[in-house]
Amino acid sequence: MGAASRNREIMGGFIPRTGTSRDGAPLSLSRTPPADLAPFVARFFVTIFDRPDDAVLEDFLLHETAYIRVPVIGQWSTMIEGAWQDYEGPMLFGAQQRRFPVRCVGPVVAAGFAIRPGGWFGFSDTPADALADRLAPIAPGRWNEALRWACDDVLDHEQTFARLHQVVREHLVVRAAAPDMVSARFERIARVDPTRPVTEVAAEFGISGRRLDRAVRQHFGHLPKTVMRRSRFLDMAAVMRGLAVPSADELAELRFYDASHLNREFREFVGMTPAQFRRTPTPLLTPGLEVRQQRKRADLAPHAPAPWLADGQPSTSLADMPIGMDLLPRDVAAPADTRGAARHR
Repeated sequence: MGAASRNREIMGGFIPRTGTSRDGAPLSLSRTPPADLAPFVARFFVTIFDRPDDAVLEDFLLHETAYIRVPVIGQWSTMIEGAWQDYEGPMLFGAQQRRFPVRCVGPVVAAGFAIRPGGWFGFSDTPADALADRLAPIAPGRWNEALRWACDDVLDHEQTFARLHQVVREHLVVRAAAPDMVSARFERIARVDPTRPVTEVAAEFGISGRRLDRAVRQHFGHLPKTVMRRSRFLDMAAVMRGLAVPSADELAELRFYDASHLNREFREFVGMTPAQFRRTPTPLLTPGLEVRQQRKRADLAPHAPAPWLADGQPSTSLADMPIGMDLLPRDVAAPADTRGAARHR
């Protein structure tokens, strides 16, 4: 069974509203951040998959950056110590070294943004390694309210992106955190050339390996070697999902020494062999991979189209698209103090 057939089989009553790949996999809709937010935000996204209210979807995530996600519709839970635990409202997810099991009952409707490692302290008071492979609710208060307001009419995705830009911008003004340049430089190396030895990178930066370890753990959540290994793995996983960026991912497979090395990395990061990964639809992981690939395309091949996208992607306004279920409240009023909504830590 081919990838398109597997995706059609698992989707059933699953109607993606934010795009599909040529193989039929549901995708998110994502945007490059404005220039003033780019040191802190990797990409903004909206994800809408229409499903029956009682439909259960279990999958896993594996993100190389931390991100803030605002579930709008659907009952969400994650596996913690062998048991499903529900969560609701804006969440800060740490970067993930291994598969992060998640489950959604009902439609998949969410929005948010990926955080650049160098901008971590614009959104958190604690080092990134304290939240690695974990999630934490955004505490009740103005930041929580601002994020909910930004995403309350997510069917209008242009409004959602504009509101997210606004509340993130105002939040960063309050936090007054400067981006970390060492982390920004390391992030680019990990994305563009993840085979480089970490000792060579530290020497190029003019710092000790121990100092690089400390900086990367504080901002990425994991050690530099883990960041590089995960980047190589995600490149290969994206290629296997048909999401290769022209010219940027041509050598992805050659980054692995042999089949046993490739098998070991797949077992390490997602707990399955490459063959099992090819056969297993991942309707929640794949949109995250595609957001990552869109960012890589924008950075490394900005004039190349995204060859994995199916024809007929979403039009300018999702609000005009008929939805089989009454997913979202309409005409929700903005907070009384929309500018102040983001003025808190």
